[in-house]
Amino acid sequence: MEYSSKTAYEHEFHRNFVCIVYPGIVRNPDRMVETLGGIREISTTFGQEKRRLELRFRPDCIYSKPAYGDGRPTTGLVLKVKVQRRKSQPEYRSINSVKIMGCVRRCYNFDSLCDFQQLPAFRMPSSGKVECVYNEIVPKGVNTASPFEKSANVPFFLPPINFSRSDSMNTFVLREPKKTRMSSIDSGYRRRRQKYGIYNTFSLTDPIPEKATVQALQMLTKKVVTGQELDKVRAAFKTRPIWTKNALINVNKLEFSPQTLGVILPSIAFYYVNGPWRGTWVRYGYDPRKHFEARVYQLLDFRVRSIGSVHECIKIKRLSLTKVNYRMAESVSLYKDDEQNFVNSTFDEDTVPPYRVIYYQYCDIHLKKIQEMLKKVPSPKNGTVCDERNGWLPYRFDDQCRNIMMEIVLNNIRRLSEENPEVCSAMESVEEDDDEEADEGEMSGFEDDEVEELEGNIDSMDDSITD
Repeated sequence: MEYSSKTAYEHEFHRNFVCIVYPGIVRNPDRMVETLGGIREISTTFGQEKRRLELRFRPDCIYSKPAYGDGRPTTGLVLKVKVQRRKSQPEYRSINSVKIMGCVRRCYNFDSLCDFQQLPAFRMPSSGKVECVYNEIVPKGVNTASPFEKSANVPFFLPPINFSRSDSMNTFVLREPKKTRMSSIDSGYRRRRQKYGIYNTFSLTDPIPEKATVQALQMLTKKVVTGQELDKVRAAFKTRPIWTKNALINVNKLEFSPQTLGVILPSIAFYYVNGPWRGTWVRYGYDPRKHFEARVYQLLDFRVRSIGSVHECIKIKRLSLTKVNYRMAESVSLYKDDEQNFVNSTFDEDTVPPYRVIYYQYCDIHLKKIQEMLKKVPSPKNGTVCDERNGWLPYRFDDQCRNIMMEIVLNNIRRLSEENPEVCSAMESVEEDDDEEADEGEMSGFEDDEVEELEGNIDSMDDSITD
C-alpha cells in the first residue's frame, strides 16, 4: 500500500512501546501476563533500565526457576494492518489500510539459558506411584502446627536457589590436566636440551677456559656417542684449533648427526659469542689472542649486495633451512638435491653463495689475492695484544675482502645466466648498457686501489711496530 499524505495525520509517532519477545505460543494473553509476574511486576521492570524481566512457566509454584529476559535498545514500529478476506476465496488477501500505532524503543529477548527445574514429586512407598507433594510441603493459610513437628509421610524437599552458576553458554572445553612427558624422538614434544657448553664473551683480559665442565663430560656417557665419533672431532681440533660448526662438518666430512656433534663439541672446545672469532669453537687451552697465526681463523660475514635483481637470485637463509621431523627421526630438506652441492663452508673462484648472508673463516677463502693479503700482514712484537674488534688484521681488511668476493660472485652469476638462462631468470634485462659499463669500471677499478690501500695500512702498521 502506497504512502498518502492525506492519511499521514493518523500515524502516532509520539507513542512509545516496549516489545517483549515471548518464548512461546501465546493463546491466552492473561496467562502470559501472569507468567511474567503480572502488570505491576512488568511495570516495575520497565521503570528500571538494568533490571531483568522474569518469566516463570509455573507461576503458582514457588520452586519454579525463572528464565530471564534482557532489555536492549532497539528501533521498530507497531503497525495496525486491516486485511480484507472473502469466505468464497479463503486464500484471498487484500490490505485495506496500514496505520502506525507507535515506535518501539526497547525490546526484551530471552536469549539466556533457563535453570534446571525440579518438581516436588516422589515415589510414595504406600502406592508405589510418583505423586506431587507440593500441597503438603507448602502450607496454605495460617499454619497452627509446631514447626518442629513433621508429618511422617511427607519427605524432605530442599532444592538449592540455583542449580547453575551461569545462565550463558561456556565456550571452553573441559579436559584433563596436561601430563608432563619425557622427551622422545617419536613424539612431537621434548624438553630443552642441556649441552652444558661454555659460551665465552670476548675480552682482552679475562682468561680463557682450560677444560670442559663436568656436566659436558657426563653428557658423553649419557648420550649414545661412540668413541670413533669422538676421536674424529678431537683429531680435527688437533690439526686446527678453531672451527665453525659448518666447516667442521664439511671439511672433515663428518657423517654423524648435528645432535651428536652438539654433544661432543662442549667437551672439546668453548664457543665465542662475540669478537673477531665470534661464532667459532676454540679448543680448550688455545688462546687466539696470543697467537698471531690465529688471524686466519677469524670470521668474515659476507653479505650479497643488492645490485639490480642479482640479490633475488640468492635465497634467504631462514626460508631455506632444513627441518627435522621428530616423529620420523629424520631430517627433511627444503631445497632440491642439486642445490645441496652449493652448501659449502669454503669460497673459491667458482662459488655462488647459497644464502644472502653467510660466514666464512679466512683460511676457508681459497682466493689467491686474499691469501696473499693475509701473508703480508706483519708480525707484531712480543707482548702485543690483538684488537678487540679487528683481531690481528688491520683496519678495513674485512671490507676489502668483501669487495673482492662480491666481484667474483657477480661474475659467476653473469656467467651462469649466460650459459643457463633458466637458472637465474631474474637476471634478464637487469642492467642497461651504460649501467653495465659503470659497474664494470667500478668493480675493476677497486682492485688496485684496495691493494694499494692495504699496502699503505700494512706499512703504517710496520712503522707503528718499529717505533
